[in-house]
Amino acid sequence: MYTQQSFWKEKTELAEACQRCAELGYVTSSGGNLSIRVSENEILITPTKTPKRCISAEHICVIDLNGKTLYAPEGLAPTGETPFHVRMYQKRADINGVVHAHPSVLTGFAITNNDMLTKPFLPEPIIEIGPIITVPYETPLTDELSDNIEKFLPLSNGFLLENHGAVFCSGKGVMDALDMLQMAEEMAKSVFVANVLGNAKTITPYYVKKLDDVLHVRSLKMPGDPNRVTSLVELYNIGEN
Repeated sequence: MYTQQSFWKEKTELAEACQRCAELGYVTSSGGNLSIRVSENEILITPTKTPKRCISAEHICVIDLNGKTLYAPEGLAPTGETPFHVRMYQKRADINGVVHAHPSVLTGFAITNNDMLTKPFLPEPIIEIGPIITVPYETPLTDELSDNIEKFLPLSNGFLLENHGAVFCSGKGVMDALDMLQMAEEMAKSVFVANVLGNAKTITPYYVKKLDDVLHVRSLKMPGDPNRVTSLVELYNIGEN
């Protein structure tokens, strides 16, 4: 039996992430949605039609790995984007937090379908996020959108949704997923400015390989699906010269 008090600590963390997301300006009104995995088959997720700046622990819903509602506060229901959240958790057991939002600069890249953010520009995003891939447009709230995300899910921890927004995930939880989103938004600003100034340079394959070596030596996790990704050089599809 689930009650409002079930997973209270984790609900509070999710609510704080929602408020932080709103403070950063990454969502407006009731847009965006966030979730956190609390067990193998239980997920906390934000409710539909509730502004993120107003969300508290009392508003959080509980669903299972198939998207079935296990608990929802009176008058509320899980976000309509539940299908792609559960698909991400189903397909990558390493994911424990998901943030979908509409940050201005990343969404600008998503609208233009510009592939610059798939390139290795800065060390931290390379090793923590991976190439930020644009998922082809599909109607929100549909299984077809989930299908499109699934195709690219093994290859990164951050994605642009064409003409829609961005979705980021983390094995450490929802706050870390939000941190990854913030890192990507700041990188997108830098890449945009560099492109305006001209001569936007990527990190060379030689130095991407050295970042690979750092991750291996320190036994750090690669971005993307740990069952698929073994090399940054491979992930960025670049030679080692």
